[in-house]
Amino acid sequence: MDTLKSMILNGESCSYDFAFVDADKRNSNEYFELLLQLIRVGGVIVIDNVLWHGRVVDPRVNDLKTQAIRDFNNKIYNDHRIAISMIPIGDGVTICRKI
Repeated sequence: MDTLKSMILNGESCSYDFAFVDADKRNSNEYFELLLQLIRVGGVIVIDNVLWHGRVVDPRVNDLKTQAIRDFNNKIYNDHRIAISMIPIGDGVTICRKI
C-alpha cells in the first residue's frame, strides 16, 4: 500500500492500463481504492481468489479472510465506477474495467 500511495503522490494517477491484485485479502478494499486512482478510464484491475476455494458461498465459514472477501465482492458488485465480470475458474477472478 505504501508503494501505491507513493505512486499517487508522485503524480502517477490515471497512468496505468492494468493491475493484478493477489495480496492480503483483508486489505483488498484499500488496494482496490488506491489502484482505482492509478488506473486510467478503460483500464483493468483483476482481483484473484474471489471465490476463496468456495468458502465465500458457504454460510458456515465466517473467518476474517472469508468475510473480508465476501464484503469486498459485495462492494465492487455495487460500485458504479467500474464494470465487472467474475470468472469462476480456479479460485475465481474478477475483472474490473474502470468506467
